[in-house]
Parts: sequence; structure tokens; C-alpha cells
Amino acid sequence: MKEINIPIFRPSCSPTEIEGVTRVLESGWWGLGPKTAEFEKRFAELIGVKYAVGVTSCTVALDLAIKAHDIKDGEVIVPALTFVSTALAPLYNNNKIVFADIDEETLCIDWEDVQAKITPKTKAVIPVWYAGRYIKPPILPEGITIIEDAAHACGTKDAGTEHTACWSFHAVKNLATGDGGMITTNNPEIYKKLLALRWCGIDKTTWERTQKKYGWDYSIEEVGYKAHMNDITAALGLAQLGRLDQLNANRKLRVLEYKEGLKGLDWIKLPNYDPAMSWHLLAARVKDRDRFIDYLLAHGISAGVHYKPLNTYNIFPHTELPITDKVWLELVTLPLFPDLSDEEMNYILTTIRRFE
Repeated sequence: MKEINIPIFRPSCSPTEIEGVTRVLESGWWGLGPKTAEFEKRFAELIGVKYAVGVTSCTVALDLAIKAHDIKDGEVIVPALTFVSTALAPLYNNNKIVFADIDEETLCIDWEDVQAKITPKTKAVIPVWYAGRYIKPPILPEGITIIEDAAHACGTKDAGTEHTACWSFHAVKNLATGDGGMITTNNPEIYKKLLALRWCGIDKTTWERTQKKYGWDYSIEEVGYKAHMNDITAALGLAQLGRLDQLNANRKLRVLEYKEGLKGLDWIKLPNYDPAMSWHLLAARVKDRDRFIDYLLAHGISAGVHYKPLNTYNIFPHTELPITDKVWLELVTLPLFPDLSDEEMNYILTTIRRFE
């Protein structure tokens, strides 16, 4: 009998990705070059903003976005139900982390709690598009910057259109390049700062310099970092960008099948379906979560928790968050990826329905 091993996530690779990367390898230009510039242009068009800057990860994107907005030596409010990078980036810039609670239904940041925790030291808020879902912020006091953590939101309508936003192209994301990230903005000054920050403070890329007679000459006017994307990564990104609508449609179909296939089970709660979401992950709620995960694993089905809240880790301030502290103990992430087969999907649903 064939061993069953269904992961939570699995990247989708087609001949388009292979051909795109092969062309870059054969071109002899592997670094920051024309494919990165093309990917940035097309990604900005997808989001509906003026500028996009390719970097090595969403963690780096958050760090550089904070630096570009000069957010340092203050307080930054973030949800605790997120990946650690959301809070690490403010710490890189000598800020204090303040945790806000979440909305129980959407698992997104609770803006009322944010407003209650704003102080004269508050410099920014980083809301997270949890699973690709978002709650639009109210008008905040002047001087407080919003930077969107849109790591889950590639393909979600209106994501990243109002503020500087940071995106992830990690291997299991909706648009996957193995690793990589993007910062999007409509602010030309922020864009100019980001270009220098991501490439050692240099004012021209190597590719740009090769297009001119004196390509060796450039200026360095600020401290920057080695954080730029390369054309191999961008080639993967361009291929995935062309397939994004179909990849996300596949995710949405499976979410609907979960909803239909688990209908009538009162012990598991699935999130409300929203067709505008990217559905990066499917986080269900189960009272007996840990036993349920063990049961799935014993039957060859991977399951996880997104996330263990950051207020439970010693490096962050312990903060009582009534909704977060309750909800995370019930969260379980079920398998969801574009190439999940009908056979795998039917097995998952049948196995879950047999849980007692």
C-alpha cells in the first residue's frame, strides 16, 4: 500500500517556471538585472501602485520599509498572531513592540485595541493580512505610519493599495520563488530610499551601469544593505505571476470543498468564505486541537498552527490579549495548495469526518 503523506503546503511548478529560469541561466546575467526590473514593473501593475522594489525576503522588506519611513526609537503596534518577522523588523530599528489583540472572526488586528494602545511614542502600526484577509484601518493620529504585512495577500483584491506594503514569495506562498520579497508604494521619495537601501546605498544598479559608457561609476550617499532580488528569483516570479489567477482559483475551489465536505460537523469551525481573498492558508478552529493534529499526522495528513502568538515568547513583552490567547489554542491549519489532487482532497475530508 502506498504511504500517504499530504503536506500542508506544496509549491506548484510548471514548465513555465523551468523555462524562465533556464533562459536566465543561459543569458549569463544572474544578478540584479532586466528580469528583476520586469518583475517589479508587472508586480506594481498587479497591485495597482506606482512602485515595487524586489528584495530577498519579506523580513527584509519589512526592515527596509521601516528604515525608509524613518521609524526608529519609538513604539510599533503589531498583532501577536503572526510570524515572528512582523515584530523582529521593528526591533532591528530599536523600536519597542506593543501587541494589539485580534478580531475573533477574521483573526486580523483589532483596530479598537490599536487605538487604545496608541501613546505619544507610537510611530507605526503593522497590520497583517492574515490568510489574505484584512480589516481596513480607521483614521489614526497624525504621524503614525501604517506598513502592511501582506505576506499572505498576493492576489487579494485591494491589498497594498493604500500604504507601503511588504510581500513574501517564500516557497509556499501564493506567488512562490523559493524565497524573495517585494515592497510596494505610491510614494516616490520612499521608492528612491528603498532602491538605495536594498543595494548597499548605491544609486544605480549594475545592470543600469552596463547600459552606459562609464558603467563603473556610481555614488553612495547613505548606508545600505545587500538585500536586492536577482534575476533567477525574478524569472520564477514572472512565471508564477502569469499563473497566479489560476493558482488562487485552485485554492478557492478547495476551500469551498472543505466547507461543503465538513458541513454539519459541530466540533470544527471553518472561516467564512470570501472570494476576494487569496486564501494563503486555511485555519480551522477545533476545541481538541492537539489531539486532532496528532490524529491527522497518524493518518499521513500534515497539519500546523498559524501561529503560536508572539506574546508567548521570552524575547517579546508578555501582554494579555484575551482573544488571541483564547483563539490560538484552537487553531489548526489544514492542507491547502494549488496542486492538491482530488484523491488527496477526498482522503482529507473522509479522514476528518471520522475523527472522534
